[in-house]
Amino acid sequence: MSDNENEVQPSADLFARLSAIQTVVMAIVALFALAGLMLVGKGFYVKAKDEVAQYLLQRNFDARHRPATGGELRPNRVEAVGEAPGPLITGSVER
Repeated sequence: MSDNENEVQPSADLFARLSAIQTVVMAIVALFALAGLMLVGKGFYVKAKDEVAQYLLQRNFDARHRPATGGELRPNRVEAVGEAPGPLITGSVER
């Protein structure tokens, strides 16, 4: 008895054992699984993006409405100018 008889023969390739129709069906199933994983990943990406955007909006809102060092609210741009500018007029208009 030789040592070669005790060795396990490598099995044939998976695709070599399947018929053509079985190979096509297996490829379609693999594509559906890949598409499902991509959709799940996109869902996680959109959820994470939403959380980051909400955090940034809340941080910006808090920074704008935080009292200044003197204990008063910072004026917004319109209050800093004094009043809102009038409408833009083009051409020659008599006043």
